[in-house]
Amino acid sequence: MKVNPVKIAVLPVAGLGTRVMPLTLHQPKAMIGIVDRPMVHYVIDEIVAAGIRHIIIVTKPNQPEFKKYLDFIKTDPEWRKSKVKIDLAVQKNPWGNGDAVFAARKYLKRRPFLVCFSDDLLVEKKPPMKTLIDLFNKTGSPTLALESVPIKSVSRYGVVAYPKWAESHACRQAGKALIPITDVVEKPTPSEAPSNLTIIGRYVLTPAILDEIGKLYPYHGKEIGLADALKNYIYEGGRIYGWHFRGRRFDAGSMIGLMQAQTYFGLHHKKLGKEFRKYLNESKYPSVKWQKSKAPTKRK
Repeated sequence: MKVNPVKIAVLPVAGLGTRVMPLTLHQPKAMIGIVDRPMVHYVIDEIVAAGIRHIIIVTKPNQPEFKKYLDFIKTDPEWRKSKVKIDLAVQKNPWGNGDAVFAARKYLKRRPFLVCFSDDLLVEKKPPMKTLIDLFNKTGSPTLALESVPIKSVSRYGVVAYPKWAESHACRQAGKALIPITDVVEKPTPSEAPSNLTIIGRYVLTPAILDEIGKLYPYHGKEIGLADALKNYIYEGGRIYGWHFRGRRFDAGSMIGLMQAQTYFGLHHKKLGKEFRKYLNESKYPSVKWQKSKAPTKRK
């Protein structure tokens, strides 16, 4: 079957970053530095490595930091050689990740597209988004990156249901098989979860999913979620597939994930990694007992 090629990516960065406050009180979450670059640039690099040359960054209003950063990287001769085009779209209201994707619709022109969230940093030998695109090209149906998590942690994610045979088949195919998804449940309790396979921040979507997002309006106080659009698409007879990602993922939207990402990318940095590794090997870390500051006493 002929499938329209994926040539564009949507990168929503309008989230509030509440899990990493106070770091996000003075800067967007996606602009938090990891070693020598902001978080968002790691995802941009992954998108470019997948062969995509047009990226739509979706910001919230009054976020000049992203334009400043784009102006900065355009001065890099290597970046100019890549011929990557980046446009900025604005999510006018904080109505959820589905609304953020919908804000980029004028650039998508009824073509399939990638969606990537900047606080999920993925590491694998082959660029994960290239694998996702290759799998999408087999069916032309929406395809999601999935990761297995401990069942006690499922309440933080969108969780998928799938036929019983699918996971064992995927294992035999070394993680390359497509898993048919029969339902999507957003942030279930462990007892409600249909599985422990969760959606991570990489999707290849089709215009039909944009149509489903559009049906979720008008806004009535409930977030317009991408998971709801996917669920409705399945209920209406659409097919969605998942790919079980087995590489390394950092949840850089959490404090511990951010620290882990700093350490990993620091150790693997081409210029700084050797010196950083030496520092970690040679350093001793005495335990420090922090004293809580006492409230000032009132003068008599």
